Formats: sequence, structure tokens, C-alpha cells
Amino acid sequence: MRKFLMALFMVGFLVGLAGTATAGALITFSEFPVGTVVSTQYAPQDVVFWVGTEGTYPIIANDGAMPTSPVLSPNPPYAGDFWMQFPTPVSYVSFISGYWDTLGSGIINVWSPTTFIESLTDTSYGVDTFTISGVGPIEWVYFNSANDPAGADIDNLKVGVPEPATMLLLGLGLLGLAGFRKKFRA
Repeated sequence: MRKFLMALFMVGFLVGLAGTATAGALITFSEFPVGTVVSTQYAPQDVVFWVGTEGTYPIIANDGAMPTSPVLSPNPPYAGDFWMQFPTPVSYVSFISGYWDTLGSGIINVWSPTTFIESLTDTSYGVDTFTISGVGPIEWVYFNSANDPAGADIDNLKVGVPEPATMLLLGLGLLGLAGFRKKFRA
């Protein structure tokens, strides 16, 4: 019976470790018509958009340079900035962005509920993928493409937190490892 329980805990640990995916919906910005000024429309997905330095909210736009369209663009399109807020802090944010004409011209700043976490920039010409995880709770992401000659926008936004079932399996597996270690010490 003990061996069976140890094996069960080990499986739970391995599944929990492998299953660090996040829960959350994919936002493609095709949910609303092109030309929609976006602020709280994505609040049910726990994302709210705020004005940038131009004093305007982002807008859903078509961008033929992106592999998928429509996209979320600074307003006026495409060079500008906006803020993404996650009212319930998340642990994972991912999106594609572009079309970047100049390396290092984009500014993506990440904030926890109380402090600045990190700054990212575009590292390739064209479309770039940004994934922010493993940095603690994320409440704000600032996006700025004003320094790129043609500007840039975002698409396929995904946010989330570790799935509760995954965390439960990981926790059970860790308990099993602790019990396994204790058995060998005795």
C-alpha cells in the first residue's frame, strides 16, 4: 500500500510539474468590430485597457503587416502607447507584437501591484512574441511603439494564473517526495 501511495504522489508531482500551463482565454481582438475604442470590454477576461501619453485608449485596427488581424493598436494607429491592467494580478502574460521596423524601439514595462518588475523590447524585425512569466504577480503592462518609424500593435493576448488542479497535483507530489525522503532516512 505504501508503494502504491508513493507512486501516486510521484505521478502527481510529475504531472503537476509538467502542467504549469495557465488558465485564461485567448483575446484575438476580433471579438469587437474594427474601429472599437477599447477600455473595459475585456474586463470579463480580467484585462482593462488604459490611456497612454496621448490621452487616448487603444483601438481595434486592421494591420496587413501582422499575420493575424484585427489587432489592438495605439490610437491613433500605430505609433503610440497604452496600458494593460489585470485587476486580479496574473502570473503569465503573452502576446505577439509588430510589425517592428527598428530593433529595440519598443518599450514593454511590467509592474507588480506595487513595484516595477522588468522592461522588455523588440528583439527582431517584423513580428515578435513576448512572454512574461516567473516574475511574480503582474498587475500592469505598459506598451509603447512610438519610437518605431511605422509603430506596432499587439494580438493574441493571453493572461493567466497557474491552474488550481495543477497546483494541487504539484503540492501532493511534494508531500509524497517529503514522505519518500523521510522513509529512506529512517
